[in-house]
Amino acid sequence: MQDLKTKLIENLMSEKEAGVYLAMLELGPASVQDIAKKAEVNRATTYVILEALKKRGLVTGIERDKKNLFAAESPERILGMIAEELNRVKNKEGSMQEIIPSLMAIFKAVEDKPRVRYYEGEGGIKSCREAQLELARSCRFCCTYIHYDKNVVAAAKVHEKERLKMSSGRLKVKILYSIEDGVDIPMFCPNVELKQLPKHTPPFHGELNVFDNFVILATAKTKPIGVILESGDFAGLCKSFFELLWNF
Repeated sequence: MQDLKTKLIENLMSEKEAGVYLAMLELGPASVQDIAKKAEVNRATTYVILEALKKRGLVTGIERDKKNLFAAESPERILGMIAEELNRVKNKEGSMQEIIPSLMAIFKAVEDKPRVRYYEGEGGIKSCREAQLELARSCRFCCTYIHYDKNVVAAAKVHEKERLKMSSGRLKVKILYSIEDGVDIPMFCPNVELKQLPKHTPPFHGELNVFDNFVILATAKTKPIGVILESGDFAGLCKSFFELLWNF
């Protein structure tokens, strides 16, 4: 009997429903009180279960000698229920297949839109740089347009070391920079090309990093702000502008 109950629980019913149904099979037409006692379920819960099983076509109500009794339907009804469920699933599949192309069109439209992440504050900039390191693992090149001051140099000494160690020389890096008087730029690995902007370059504070398929902007003139824009199109556009400046 326990094996039968286990199978019912695995495929069709809750534990208490299975207990009530098996009790009814053994008892035949019986009162709620007798069913509850046999199934070891309280009477109020048994009423609820009987109503649920009636809706599923597994129980029928009988009036005998002015008493309301309940009896289990033939177990073959279970196979009928499963067949009905399979049919409903097939109908759902057919209905969904009709709208999948439209849903995919919406999905692709969103998928093709640039993703933007925004970071604020010193902690935010640190998170931005950590995200940059992770994203850069799959990149082939990096172009950086940056103004170096004392604070930027201090941060770059750590950041550039980690980025270049991570790339193992595979990442090709070009850096266009301006620099304040008296400030030394950090040391870089051999795969980094440096070019200083002319002294008459309009002043700016911040940096722009361009990778294969994302762009990172950061500024700290008023408060630290970082933005990661994931878009191959935008990255390609920024790289083109960078190369124009590099070759100017």
